[in-house]
Amino acid sequence: MPYSYKDIPARIAATGSYLPPRVVANHEIPGLESTNGAVERLLGAVERRAAGEDESCSDMIVAAARDVLERAEIEPNDLDRILVSATPGDYVEPCTASVVQHKLGAHCPSIDISMSCVGWVAGLDYALRCIATGEKRILVMAGTIVSKGTAFFNPMHRAIFGDGAGGVLVERTEGPGQFLAGALWTDGQFHDVITMPHKISVATPRIPSDYYGSFYMAERQIITQALRDNLPLGVEAVLDAAGVTRDEIDVCFIHQPSKPLYEHAVKAAKMPREKLVEDYSHYGNTISAELPISLDETVRGGRVKRGDLLLKITYGAGFSGGIVVYRF
Repeated sequence: MPYSYKDIPARIAATGSYLPPRVVANHEIPGLESTNGAVERLLGAVERRAAGEDESCSDMIVAAARDVLERAEIEPNDLDRILVSATPGDYVEPCTASVVQHKLGAHCPSIDISMSCVGWVAGLDYALRCIATGEKRILVMAGTIVSKGTAFFNPMHRAIFGDGAGGVLVERTEGPGQFLAGALWTDGQFHDVITMPHKISVATPRIPSDYYGSFYMAERQIITQALRDNLPLGVEAVLDAAGVTRDEIDVCFIHQPSKPLYEHAVKAAKMPREKLVEDYSHYGNTISAELPISLDETVRGGRVKRGDLLLKITYGAGFSGGIVVYRF
């Protein structure tokens, strides 16, 4: 069921992002030293970013948040709320949003949104509902840090992901709102198809025992079937609720978990290639941070301009998905 945002007086006031300077090529990943060509051919990845030795997920999010605030020309204490999608966060508890709030010097409620690759779009939906009840300025951030620790049993899985952070300021506006429609969905029967179980998680038949405590992704056919079942109907419903057609969309952002899955999503969404933003080969899958990073880079580069109609589509572990249409 799509949501109409047309009566909510909100806009994206500013964007921001942060990518750590260290670039990691395929041959630098332990276990993949001699398979550079295979990684690029199978996944589409050429390189990705990796956080510094003393850099945390909250550090990257704060760097991106300061970028947002500087462009919006506001101070941290002007914020009504901070929403953060962090994968993984700094701690099991407390929420990473509280760490971000402290490092920014803000004093507003700060909340984590845990929905994997869909977390940032879910944060936009939450922010709009807060704007509808009277709040004025909400920071919606996402960050990913997968280069540290022992998150990957399979080295090829490590090659999928990259580190980075991005976000936006959602602001109450006196004029017409920019957000038109959106949707979120979860198909929980596939919760153990893309997963990172704790070492103490209760075993399920789909997850091999070697992967407890590590990232695991089941057969691609299961994931692509979930995309075929959910994505086309979701895109059609959101476009209808927004009152726009594919031809009217200026720029489309579709989550890029890997090149094969991305191509399935492009086919399911039925979006023309010339409208798509494609940057996976250089950044990898930055999970929920991907869409705000891509938005900020296209704004900085001039591809996205004020007044453009944007469509954002994402999907991932859960199995979950999110779509939003708005005029930038």
